[in-house]
Amino acid sequence: MAEDMKIRKANIRLTDGSHIKGQVNIKDQDRLSDLLNAGADPFIVVFNATIPGGQSGKVVFISKSQILWICPED
Repeated sequence: MAEDMKIRKANIRLTDGSHIKGQVNIKDQDRLSDLLNAGADPFIVVFNATIPGGQSGKVVFISKSQILWICPED
């Protein structure tokens, strides 16, 4: 299962102004932007995430409609 993962580090800014930093599995896509634009799934999963308040190592599900911008770190 882990060998099926294609991980990208990302910084994400949400419409409420919060900032999340973590890792996203882009699956069979080539780019992070392809994951956002493709498929019917309205959410992305961010793991090893650092969320507001300084909590880290979290798994968060983010609605694509709430993403203001996303910047790959790779």
